[in-house]
Amino acid sequence: MSGHYERKKRPPSAGKILLIVLVVIVVLLAALAIAIVIYYNSMLNKMNHVDVPDIVYTQATTEATAATTSPTAETTQVTTVATTEPPHVPSSADYLNILLVGQASRDGEEERFADTSILCTLNTYTKTLTMTSLLRDSFVKMPDYKGHYGGRIKLTTIYHLGSIYGDGPAGSMELMNMTLYNNFGIEVDHNFEVSFDAFIKVVDMLGGVDVELTEAEADYLNDDDVWVLYDVEPGPAHLDGMAALCYVRMRKAAGDNESDITRTSRQRQVIESLLDKLKRRSLSTIQDIVNEVLPLVTTSMSNSEITDLLMTLIPMLPELQIVDGGTCPANYQGDSVDIYGDGVKHSVLRFDEAQTKKEMRAITEGEISE
Repeated sequence: MSGHYERKKRPPSAGKILLIVLVVIVVLLAALAIAIVIYYNSMLNKMNHVDVPDIVYTQATTEATAATTSPTAETTQVTTVATTEPPHVPSSADYLNILLVGQASRDGEEERFADTSILCTLNTYTKTLTMTSLLRDSFVKMPDYKGHYGGRIKLTTIYHLGSIYGDGPAGSMELMNMTLYNNFGIEVDHNFEVSFDAFIKVVDMLGGVDVELTEAEADYLNDDDVWVLYDVEPGPAHLDGMAALCYVRMRKAAGDNESDITRTSRQRQVIESLLDKLKRRSLSTIQDIVNEVLPLVTTSMSNSEITDLLMTLIPMLPELQIVDGGTCPANYQGDSVDIYGDGVKHSVLRFDEAQTKKEMRAITEGEISE
């Protein structure tokens, strides 16, 4: 009999098996997380990102502060303990202002006029999103910019001049932000620019938009054989992307008097309708829309800033209320001015700068004037 002894292998213990399973799960979760991050960033990278210099806002605020008094014999005799939290005092920390511009240029065109400008103010405390339309004909003072002296001009033209003087979308956004602050007291935190094509695609991918048409609006749409390829009737109407674009850009329907007021009201109604539709769509539908639209969007936000915004916005979506902020300026007087010194007069809107700043600071920063 040989002295050779063959040892039997012990099966792995339950503890080791559990450890191996846990390691595999952790590795798989880590790989999944990495894949999600890579996919998420690849989606955000589809947007056109531009670097817009920060503006130093120096306007004095009027935020409420706690009153302080010198102690006296009467005030120090009784000590009370607060049993409830003090009322919330609005401050600029509650507000985030995002400027959304629909610019009118098409492929091969150099013009970059701000056809539509809507300020979206997110109040993270009240969970409201206030949409304020900036009137394109507002007669604003352009600040001096990159060696160019600023004069009085229409707000819509500011976006175009910024593109020329500042070399593209970043210049448009920078000059627009400076102008809005100087004339209206608005502190823009972030900018988004959307093309006409992006708007059309969003409307079509959401299945169109429902609006209530007046007889004048229906007649205007029916007269447009380029964007509206079918007839509509007064009353409830369902518009596809191209017809919806014509509807939100409409400013010369009978009774409009070329007014930007009625037009901006239409724009806010359509955007509110689209946002409501978007909230009720499946994740896959939203993903499809994002894939199609993001390449047509330009923003001043970095991927990390967009991520922070989404982390703030998503939890409040079920409670988020959309508020119609009206127009800025809210009060104005129409006038005709020879802006360029060529003898041609242009319709403009004059406004009280001090009053407009008070109103807009209340909406966008929570400041209450005494």
